[in-house]
Amino acid sequence: MTRRFFGIPIVALAGFVLLLSGCGVFFGSVEPAGTASPTPTATTATAGTSATSSTTAVAETATPQPRRTAEPGRERSLPDVELVLGHIEQLAVVIGSREAGSDGERAAAAYIEGVLAATGYETAVEPFTTATRIDSSVAMTAGGASVRPFMMRGSATGEATGRLVYGGLGAAEELAPLDLEGAVLLVERGVLPFGEKARNAEAAGVVALLIANNEDGVYSGTLGDVPAGIPVVAIRQAEGEMLRPLASRGVKLMVRASIDEIEVTSQNVVGRAGTSCEVYLGAHYDSVPEGPGANDNASGTALLLEVARVHRAEGVCVVAFGAEEIGLFGSQAFVDAHDVSGARLMLNFDMAGRLDGPVIVGDAGLTEELLDALASAGEFPIAAGVFPPFASSDHVSFSEVGVPSVTITSGDDPAIHTSEDTAGRISVAALETMLGIVDVVLGSVAAGDPS
Repeated sequence: MTRRFFGIPIVALAGFVLLLSGCGVFFGSVEPAGTASPTPTATTATAGTSATSSTTAVAETATPQPRRTAEPGRERSLPDVELVLGHIEQLAVVIGSREAGSDGERAAAAYIEGVLAATGYETAVEPFTTATRIDSSVAMTAGGASVRPFMMRGSATGEATGRLVYGGLGAAEELAPLDLEGAVLLVERGVLPFGEKARNAEAAGVVALLIANNEDGVYSGTLGDVPAGIPVVAIRQAEGEMLRPLASRGVKLMVRASIDEIEVTSQNVVGRAGTSCEVYLGAHYDSVPEGPGANDNASGTALLLEVARVHRAEGVCVVAFGAEEIGLFGSQAFVDAHDVSGARLMLNFDMAGRLDGPVIVGDAGLTEELLDALASAGEFPIAAGVFPPFASSDHVSFSEVGVPSVTITSGDDPAIHTSEDTAGRISVAALETMLGIVDVVLGSVAAGDPS
C-alpha cells in the first residue's frame, strides 16, 4: 500500500541524513536478492490473531501441491492456502525486500512470471521507467547521535539552523506560548494534517520542522496543496524520543535539504487468458526498502497468484504491479500503455495477511455488487470502507480512466513499511478468509464459471 495525502501520491524519499554533532552517516546498500525459483517452496508462518478469533495459531509447514490448472470441460480446483503461503515464503523470505528498481523487485517479477506461465497464462514482463524524487542532502548537527529523516513532499529546500524546541502536536494553541522565532521545532505526528502543522510552525517563526512518528517505523507524507517555506521532515518515533530531551537543553540543530531526481526502472508482470481483458486482477509486488513486505504486499500478490490459478478463464487478465510504494507508478504505466476501456471491472488485492478490519475500497456501485454476492453466499467479515489517512492503492489508476475498480484489503496493519512486516506475522486464518471472499466475488460476479 502506498501512503498518500489529499490524493497526492507520496514518494518514498531516500538519501536523507540527520547528523548530530557533525557525525557522518553511512548508508548501507541493499544486498542483491538471490534469483527465486518459480516453484513455491515450503513455508512456516505464525498465525496472528484474527478478527474472528482470540487465539494465536501456528501454521503447519506448507507443502504446496502440484498445480491444478483447470482445463476446458473440467471443474476448477478450490483455492489452496498452502500455495498462498508458498508464494509469501518466496517473496518475503527467499527474496525479501523488493524496493522499486532493485534486484529484489526484479527477482520477484521473474518468480511471478514463472508462476503465471506454469498456471497457463500467456505472460509478459513490461518494463517502465519513472523519475522519483530523493533528498540528496539533509543534515542536522547538534551532538551525540545520528538519525535519518524523510523530507515531506512540499517542503522547502535549503539550509536552516536554530535551537531545538518541542511543540507537542504542533497545534496553534500549543505553539502560541513558546518562543519559536528562529527555532527548529519538533512535533509529534497525529490529529492535525501535516500541512497544518507546517503552516502553524512557519507562522510562529520556526526555521525548520521535524515531525516524529507516533508509531514504530518510517513514514513519509506531503504537505498538501500549499508548499512550505521551511524544511519539513519526518523522523522515526525512536528518533523523536531521542531528540526531545535535547530541546530542554537548548541544543542547536542544522537542517539542510536539497532535491534531486533519479530514474527508477521497474516492471509490471502481465498474464492473459485469451485475447481480451474483460476482468483485471491486480496487486503490487514491490515493498519499501525497510522490510520484507510480507503483508504489504507479498500477501496480496500471493492471493492474486492463487485466485488467478483457480479462476483462469477467457477474458481474465492478471497484472502484478511494480513501483507502487513510491507512487502507483506501475498501474499508471499499465493504463498509459494499454486501452483498458473495454474492461468490466478491476479487482486489486493489497494486504491479505491479517484481519485488521477488512474492507472493499473504491467504486461504490461495484462495491455494492460484490457485497451483495458475498451476502448471498454466507457471512463474510468485510464491508465497504475507505483507506486510512495518507493511503491508497493501484485500483485508483484504473478508476481514473473509467473502469469500475476496487481494492480488497484485510485492513490497516501498523507493521507495514517497517522491518516488522515479516512472514511470521501472517495469519493463516486471515488468508483463508480472504481466499473465500475473493473466490465468491470472482465466481459470482466477475469471471462466472471459469473453463
